Amino acid sequence: MRLRYLKDNWTHHIRANLSIYFFVVLLFLTGVVFGALAVRTLATDQKTELITYLQIFIADIASEELLTGTDLLLPILWANIKTAILIWLGGLTVIGLPLSLVLIFTKGFSSGFTVAFLVDEVKWRGFILAATAILPHSFFSIPALLFLSVGAVCFTFCVLRQRFFKHQGFLEAIPFWNYTLFILYASLTMVLASLVETYITPVLVKTTAGWLL
Repeated sequence: MRLRYLKDNWTHHIRANLSIYFFVVLLFLTGVVFGALAVRTLATDQKTELITYLQIFIADIASEELLTGTDLLLPILWANIKTAILIWLGGLTVIGLPLSLVLIFTKGFSSGFTVAFLVDEVKWRGFILAATAILPHSFFSIPALLFLSVGAVCFTFCVLRQRFFKHQGFLEAIPFWNYTLFILYASLTMVLASLVETYITPVLVKTTAGWLL
């Protein structure tokens, strides 16, 4: 019964805010496209330097022991939780809302740039390396980031509607606790992404790097 209630709430939320979801997803995809196009603007010496770093990175991964456990989990977990907190605060302060949108665009840009650069330089091997290094945890972190940003945008619009229509007698309760719970649910997915990035992604990257070499 509880799961059905949550499912109905999520379905209603998505339908009611479909335009906001479309905008946030479009912003992320725009970042991906700009990141991919940015690879074409790199100068030859910049590409050479990045390729050198990539070769060193792959060699180190293939030859050294991987960090596991809390040594790797805590920094990744803190980075993801910090992102969720920043987006939550951005929605609360209203003025900080652009920060959420910038984070979405930046995430898309970095993902698009990384994949495009690897594919451009090492072709199908680069695609495989990008898939193993980015896809596993991004399968959870990107949807969570999108949900976090949508939650912040929806809450901000609710606050603005209250302030704008207050003098006209239109006043609706600001769903602070609903917004906070929404952020918490999305943050749990970020925690899951952190676990995948800690215990699964390094193993896949190390295996792929050894095979590519």
